[in-house]
Amino acid sequence: ATVKRKKKNKDKKLVPSSNPLFGNNTNETRRTSTKKLVSNIDDTKLATMKASKDFDLIKQKQSSVYTSNVKIEAGGTALLIIDPQNDFHCGGSLAIETADEDAKRIRQLIETNLDELTEIYVTLDSHMKYHIAHAQFWIDEDNNHPEPFEQISLQDVKDGKWKAARKEHRRWSETYVQELENGGNFLLTIWPDHCLIGTPGHCVQSDILEALHAWEARTLKTVQYIVKGTNSKTEHYSAIKAEVIVPEDRANTDTNVALVNELKQHDRVLICGQALSHCVNYTTRDLVDNWGDKPIQSLVILEDASSPVKGFESAGETFLGDMKLKGVLIMKSEDEDLITDKMF
Repeated sequence: ATVKRKKKNKDKKLVPSSNPLFGNNTNETRRTSTKKLVSNIDDTKLATMKASKDFDLIKQKQSSVYTSNVKIEAGGTALLIIDPQNDFHCGGSLAIETADEDAKRIRQLIETNLDELTEIYVTLDSHMKYHIAHAQFWIDEDNNHPEPFEQISLQDVKDGKWKAARKEHRRWSETYVQELENGGNFLLTIWPDHCLIGTPGHCVQSDILEALHAWEARTLKTVQYIVKGTNSKTEHYSAIKAEVIVPEDRANTDTNVALVNELKQHDRVLICGQALSHCVNYTTRDLVDNWGDKPIQSLVILEDASSPVKGFESAGETFLGDMKLKGVLIMKSEDEDLITDKMF
Protein backbone atom coordinates (compact mmCIF):
# COMPACT_ATOMS: atom_id res chain seq x y z
CA ALA A 1 0.00 0.00 0.00
CA THR A 2 2.90 2.33 0.79
CA VAL A 3 4.47 1.80 -2.63
CA LYS A 4 1.20 2.55 -4.39
CA ARG A 5 0.74 5.81 -2.50
CA LYS A 6 4.24 6.94 -3.47
CA LYS A 7 3.62 6.12 -7.11
CA LYS A 8 0.33 7.97 -7.11
CA ASN A 9 1.86 11.10 -5.59
CA LYS A 10 4.77 10.96 -8.00
CA ASP A 11 2.39 11.25 -10.95
CA LYS A 12 0.92 14.51 -9.70
CA LYS A 13 2.35 17.69 -11.17
CA LEU A 14 1.58 21.38 -10.88
CA VAL A 15 0.39 22.46 -14.30
CA PRO A 16 -1.02 25.63 -15.83
CA SER A 17 -4.75 26.19 -15.54
CA SER A 18 -4.78 27.79 -18.98
CA ASN A 19 -2.27 26.48 -21.52
CA PRO A 20 -3.27 26.14 -25.18
CA LEU A 21 -1.18 23.01 -25.56
CA PHE A 22 -3.58 21.25 -23.23
CA GLY A 23 -6.75 22.65 -24.70
CA ASN A 24 -9.15 24.83 -22.73
CA ASN A 25 -8.35 23.90 -19.14
CA THR A 26 -9.17 27.30 -17.74
CA ASN A 27 -11.50 26.03 -15.04
CA GLU A 28 -9.67 22.83 -14.13
CA THR A 29 -7.97 22.39 -10.77
CA ARG A 30 -4.25 23.21 -11.06
CA ARG A 31 -3.12 20.13 -9.15
CA THR A 32 -3.92 17.38 -11.62
CA SER A 33 -2.25 14.48 -13.30
CA THR A 34 0.14 15.39 -16.08
CA LYS A 35 -0.55 11.99 -17.63
CA LYS A 36 -4.23 12.84 -17.91
CA LEU A 37 -3.51 16.18 -19.58
CA VAL A 38 -1.08 14.88 -22.16
CA SER A 39 -3.26 11.85 -22.97
CA ASN A 40 -5.34 14.06 -25.30
CA ILE A 41 -2.29 14.91 -27.42
CA ASP A 42 -1.39 12.61 -30.30
CA ASP A 43 1.81 10.56 -29.97
CA THR A 44 3.72 12.46 -32.65
CA LYS A 45 3.05 15.85 -31.08
CA LEU A 46 3.83 14.50 -27.61
CA ALA A 47 7.17 13.08 -28.79
CA THR A 48 8.05 16.45 -30.31
CA MET A 49 7.13 18.22 -27.08
CA LYS A 50 9.18 15.83 -24.98
CA ALA A 51 12.18 16.39 -27.22
CA SER A 52 11.84 20.13 -26.67
CA LYS A 53 13.92 21.74 -23.94
CA ASP A 54 10.74 23.57 -22.93
CA PHE A 55 8.68 20.47 -22.15
CA ASP A 56 9.31 20.69 -18.40
CA LEU A 57 8.30 24.34 -18.50
CA ILE A 58 5.10 23.44 -20.37
CA LYS A 59 4.24 20.72 -17.86
CA GLN A 60 4.89 22.62 -14.69
CA LYS A 61 4.28 26.28 -15.40
CA GLN A 62 1.54 27.79 -13.31
CA SER A 63 0.38 31.32 -12.70
CA SER A 64 -0.09 31.01 -8.96
CA VAL A 65 2.15 29.28 -6.46
CA TYR A 66 -0.93 28.41 -4.42
CA THR A 67 -3.52 25.82 -5.47
CA SER A 68 -6.82 27.32 -4.40
CA ASN A 69 -9.15 24.62 -5.75
CA VAL A 70 -11.53 27.43 -6.69
CA LYS A 71 -12.34 27.94 -10.35
CA ILE A 72 -11.26 31.18 -12.01
CA GLU A 73 -14.30 32.91 -13.48
CA ALA A 74 -13.84 34.28 -16.98
CA GLY A 75 -15.19 37.62 -18.18
CA GLY A 76 -15.92 40.74 -16.18
CA THR A 77 -13.35 43.03 -14.58
CA ALA A 78 -10.24 41.65 -12.89
CA LEU A 79 -7.93 43.57 -10.57
CA LEU A 80 -4.17 42.98 -10.81
CA ILE A 81 -2.33 44.41 -7.78
CA ILE A 82 1.44 44.45 -8.21
CA ASP A 83 3.58 43.89 -5.08
CA PRO A 84 1.36 45.59 -2.44
CA GLN A 85 3.80 44.66 0.32
CA ASN A 86 4.87 46.32 3.55
CA ASP A 87 8.45 46.97 2.44
CA PHE A 88 7.17 49.34 -0.28
CA HIS A 89 4.94 51.24 2.17
CA CYS A 90 5.53 53.53 5.15
CA GLY A 91 8.17 52.06 7.46
CA GLY A 92 9.38 49.54 4.88
CA SER A 93 12.97 49.08 3.76
CA LEU A 94 12.17 50.43 0.29
CA ALA A 95 9.25 52.67 1.20
CA ILE A 96 7.63 54.79 -1.50
CA GLU A 97 6.44 58.11 -0.14
CA THR A 98 2.86 58.03 -1.44
CA ALA A 99 2.30 54.26 -1.39
CA ASP A 100 0.06 54.41 1.69
CA GLU A 101 -2.28 56.80 -0.08
CA ASP A 102 -2.31 54.45 -3.07
CA ALA A 103 -3.17 51.57 -0.74
CA LYS A 104 -6.17 53.43 0.69
CA ARG A 105 -7.49 54.07 -2.80
CA ILE A 106 -7.00 50.40 -3.72
CA ARG A 107 -8.86 49.39 -0.57
CA GLN A 108 -11.71 51.76 -1.41
CA LEU A 109 -11.89 50.39 -4.95
CA ILE A 110 -12.18 46.81 -3.72
CA GLU A 111 -14.66 47.51 -0.93
CA THR A 112 -16.86 49.58 -3.24
CA ASN A 113 -16.91 46.82 -5.86
CA LEU A 114 -17.02 43.58 -3.87
CA ASP A 115 -19.67 42.14 -6.19
CA GLU A 116 -18.35 43.69 -9.40
CA LEU A 117 -14.71 42.49 -9.36
CA THR A 118 -14.72 39.07 -11.00
CA GLU A 119 -11.21 38.04 -9.88
CA ILE A 120 -8.28 39.56 -8.02
CA TYR A 121 -4.65 38.73 -8.74
CA VAL A 122 -1.84 39.80 -6.38
CA THR A 123 1.87 39.49 -7.16
CA LEU A 124 4.39 39.15 -4.35
CA ASP A 125 8.00 40.23 -4.72
CA SER A 126 9.85 37.41 -2.93
CA HIS A 127 13.58 37.46 -2.26
CA MET A 128 16.31 35.94 -0.18
CA LYS A 129 19.06 38.03 1.38
CA TYR A 130 21.57 36.67 -1.15
CA HIS A 131 20.17 38.14 -4.36
CA ILE A 132 21.81 39.75 -7.37
CA ALA A 133 20.17 43.11 -6.58
CA HIS A 134 21.11 43.00 -2.89
CA ALA A 135 24.44 44.00 -1.37
CA GLN A 136 25.36 40.54 -0.09
CA PHE A 137 25.72 39.19 -3.64
CA TRP A 138 28.61 41.57 -4.45
CA ILE A 139 32.04 42.39 -2.99
CA ASP A 140 34.96 44.64 -3.93
CA GLU A 141 38.66 43.75 -3.68
CA ASP A 142 38.54 44.37 0.08
CA ASN A 143 35.44 42.19 0.55
CA ASN A 144 33.22 45.21 1.17
CA HIS A 145 29.62 45.12 -0.05
CA PRO A 146 28.09 47.95 -2.09
CA GLU A 147 25.84 50.50 -0.45
CA PRO A 148 22.11 50.66 -1.23
CA PHE A 149 21.31 52.40 -4.52
CA GLU A 150 24.84 51.81 -5.86
CA GLN A 151 24.66 51.11 -9.59
CA ILE A 152 26.88 48.42 -11.09
CA SER A 153 27.80 48.59 -14.76
CA LEU A 154 29.36 46.03 -17.06
CA GLN A 155 32.58 48.05 -17.00
CA ASP A 156 32.60 47.92 -13.19
CA VAL A 157 32.51 44.13 -13.33
CA LYS A 158 35.14 43.88 -16.07
CA ASP A 159 37.44 46.22 -14.15
CA GLY A 160 37.02 44.19 -10.96
CA LYS A 161 35.43 47.05 -9.04
CA TRP A 162 32.64 44.63 -8.11
CA LYS A 163 32.44 40.85 -8.36
CA ALA A 164 30.07 38.16 -7.17
CA ALA A 165 30.86 37.07 -3.62
CA ARG A 166 30.43 33.42 -4.63
CA LYS A 167 33.02 32.29 -7.19
CA GLU A 168 30.59 30.08 -9.09
CA HIS A 169 28.44 33.13 -9.86
CA ARG A 170 31.16 35.39 -11.26
CA ARG A 171 30.80 34.40 -14.88
CA TRP A 172 27.02 34.71 -14.62
CA SER A 173 27.24 38.13 -12.93
CA GLU A 174 29.12 39.55 -15.92
CA THR A 175 26.67 37.95 -18.34
CA TYR A 176 23.81 39.40 -16.32
CA VAL A 177 24.92 43.04 -16.33
CA GLN A 178 25.80 42.67 -20.02
CA GLU A 179 22.26 41.50 -20.77
CA LEU A 180 20.78 44.36 -18.75
CA GLU A 181 22.77 46.90 -20.71
CA ASN A 182 21.90 45.19 -23.99
CA GLY A 183 18.24 45.53 -23.05
CA GLY A 184 18.61 49.28 -22.63
CA ASN A 185 16.50 49.51 -19.47
CA PHE A 186 18.18 50.08 -16.10
CA LEU A 187 21.70 49.58 -14.90
CA LEU A 188 21.84 47.05 -12.08
CA THR A 189 20.78 48.92 -8.94
CA ILE A 190 21.59 47.55 -5.49
CA TRP A 191 18.39 47.89 -3.50
CA PRO A 192 18.02 47.81 0.26
CA ASP A 193 17.18 44.24 1.27
CA HIS A 194 13.43 44.03 0.71
CA CYS A 195 10.56 41.56 0.62
CA LEU A 196 12.69 38.88 2.25
CA ILE A 197 10.68 35.69 2.50
CA GLY A 198 9.40 35.17 6.03
CA THR A 199 9.78 38.77 7.16
CA PRO A 200 6.99 41.28 7.93
CA GLY A 201 8.13 43.31 4.91
CA HIS A 202 7.06 40.48 2.61
CA CYS A 203 3.45 40.63 3.86
CA VAL A 204 0.61 42.46 2.12
CA GLN A 205 -0.04 45.99 3.42
CA SER A 206 -2.84 45.98 6.01
CA ASP A 207 -5.38 48.22 4.23
CA ILE A 208 -5.19 46.15 1.08
CA LEU A 209 -5.12 42.85 2.95
CA GLU A 210 -8.33 43.68 4.84
CA ALA A 211 -10.04 44.55 1.57
CA LEU A 212 -8.85 41.30 -0.04
CA HIS A 213 -10.25 39.32 2.88
CA ALA A 214 -13.56 41.18 2.58
CA TRP A 215 -13.74 40.31 -1.12
CA GLU A 216 -12.97 36.65 -0.43
CA ALA A 217 -15.63 36.50 2.30
CA ARG A 218 -18.24 38.14 0.05
CA THR A 219 -17.57 36.10 -3.10
CA LEU A 220 -16.36 32.79 -1.62
CA LYS A 221 -13.49 33.01 -4.09
CA THR A 222 -9.76 33.17 -3.44
CA VAL A 223 -7.25 35.82 -4.39
CA GLN A 224 -4.74 34.44 -6.89
CA TYR A 225 -1.27 35.07 -5.40
CA ILE A 226 1.68 34.99 -7.82
CA VAL A 227 5.19 34.79 -6.34
CA LYS A 228 8.08 36.30 -8.29
CA GLY A 229 11.75 36.99 -7.60
CA THR A 230 12.75 33.75 -5.86
CA ASN A 231 15.70 33.08 -8.18
CA SER A 232 18.67 34.95 -6.72
CA LYS A 233 20.46 35.20 -10.07
CA THR A 234 18.02 37.58 -11.73
CA GLU A 235 15.72 40.50 -11.04
CA HIS A 236 12.00 40.04 -11.57
CA TYR A 237 10.44 43.48 -11.95
CA SER A 238 7.77 42.09 -14.26
CA ALA A 239 5.35 39.49 -12.93
CA ILE A 240 5.37 38.00 -16.42
CA LYS A 241 9.09 37.43 -17.03
CA ALA A 242 12.43 37.99 -15.29
CA GLU A 243 14.78 40.74 -16.47
CA VAL A 244 17.23 38.06 -17.64
CA ILE A 245 16.05 34.47 -18.09
CA VAL A 246 18.12 31.95 -16.13
CA PRO A 247 18.64 28.99 -18.53
CA GLU A 248 18.51 26.33 -15.82
CA ASP A 249 15.35 27.83 -14.30
CA ARG A 250 13.14 28.74 -17.21
CA ALA A 251 10.03 27.57 -15.33
CA ASN A 252 10.40 30.45 -12.85
CA THR A 253 12.10 33.09 -15.00
CA ASP A 254 10.68 32.75 -18.53
CA THR A 255 7.28 34.07 -19.65
CA ASN A 256 4.44 33.06 -17.34
CA VAL A 257 2.12 32.05 -20.17
CA ALA A 258 -0.50 30.68 -17.79
CA LEU A 259 -0.87 34.01 -15.99
CA VAL A 260 -1.14 35.92 -19.27
CA ASN A 261 -3.85 33.53 -20.49
CA GLU A 262 -5.77 33.79 -17.24
CA LEU A 263 -5.75 37.58 -17.42
CA LYS A 264 -6.78 37.52 -21.07
CA GLN A 265 -9.98 35.70 -20.13
CA HIS A 266 -11.36 38.89 -18.58
CA ASP A 267 -13.10 41.74 -20.38
CA ARG A 268 -10.99 44.30 -18.52
CA VAL A 269 -7.91 44.14 -16.29
CA LEU A 270 -7.21 46.99 -13.86
CA ILE A 271 -3.52 47.34 -12.96
CA CYS A 272 -2.21 49.05 -9.83
CA GLY A 273 0.33 48.61 -7.01
CA GLN A 274 4.04 49.33 -6.61
CA ALA A 275 6.10 50.67 -8.08
CA LEU A 276 4.98 52.63 -11.11
CA SER A 277 8.59 53.07 -12.24
CA HIS A 278 9.56 49.42 -12.00
CA CYS A 279 7.29 46.43 -11.35
CA VAL A 280 4.02 47.99 -12.55
CA ASN A 281 5.94 49.39 -15.50
CA TYR A 282 7.49 46.15 -16.72
CA THR A 283 4.56 43.89 -15.87
CA THR A 284 2.31 46.04 -18.02
CA ARG A 285 4.83 46.25 -20.87
CA ASP A 286 5.11 42.45 -20.90
CA LEU A 287 1.35 42.06 -20.86
CA VAL A 288 1.07 44.41 -23.84
CA ASP A 289 3.72 42.40 -25.70
CA ASN A 290 1.83 39.16 -25.02
CA TRP A 291 -1.75 40.40 -25.39
CA GLY A 292 -2.09 39.02 -28.93
CA ASP A 293 -5.31 39.86 -30.78
CA LYS A 294 -7.19 40.93 -27.65
CA PRO A 295 -7.98 44.68 -27.73
CA ILE A 296 -5.29 46.58 -25.88
CA GLN A 297 -7.87 48.93 -24.32
CA SER A 298 -8.96 46.04 -22.11
CA LEU A 299 -5.83 46.85 -20.06
CA VAL A 300 -6.26 49.78 -17.67
CA ILE A 301 -3.58 51.45 -15.52
CA LEU A 302 -4.88 53.15 -12.38
CA GLU A 303 -2.59 56.17 -12.26
CA ASP A 304 -3.75 57.25 -8.79
CA ALA A 305 -3.06 53.81 -7.26
CA SER A 306 0.63 53.47 -8.07
CA SER A 307 3.72 55.59 -7.41
CA PRO A 308 7.34 55.64 -8.64
CA VAL A 309 10.44 54.93 -6.59
CA LYS A 310 12.07 58.21 -5.53
CA GLY A 311 14.63 59.24 -8.14
CA PHE A 312 12.88 57.25 -10.87
CA GLU A 313 9.92 59.56 -11.42
CA SER A 314 10.84 60.08 -15.08
CA ALA A 315 10.69 56.31 -15.68
CA GLY A 316 7.10 56.32 -14.42
CA GLU A 317 6.17 59.25 -16.64
CA THR A 318 7.77 57.65 -19.69
CA PHE A 319 5.93 54.40 -18.96
CA LEU A 320 2.52 56.09 -18.80
CA GLY A 321 3.24 57.99 -22.01
CA ASP A 322 4.36 54.85 -23.83
CA MET A 323 1.31 52.88 -22.71
CA LYS A 324 -1.07 55.65 -23.74
CA LEU A 325 0.45 55.57 -27.23
CA LYS A 326 -0.05 51.80 -27.32
CA GLY A 327 -3.74 52.22 -26.54
CA VAL A 328 -3.72 51.15 -22.89
CA LEU A 329 -6.31 53.13 -20.93
CA ILE A 330 -5.08 55.44 -18.16
CA MET A 331 -7.81 55.94 -15.55
CA LYS A 332 -8.36 56.78 -11.89
CA SER A 333 -9.64 54.41 -9.22
CA GLU A 334 -12.84 56.42 -8.69
CA ASP A 335 -13.83 56.78 -12.35
CA GLU A 336 -17.49 55.81 -12.79
CA ASP A 337 -16.96 53.67 -15.89
CA LEU A 338 -14.04 51.71 -14.43
CA ILE A 339 -15.88 48.42 -13.95
CA THR A 340 -17.22 46.71 -17.06
CA ASP A 341 -18.62 43.39 -18.17
CA LYS A 342 -18.53 44.41 -21.81
CA MET A 343 -16.34 42.38 -24.14
CA PHE A 344 -14.24 44.71 -26.32
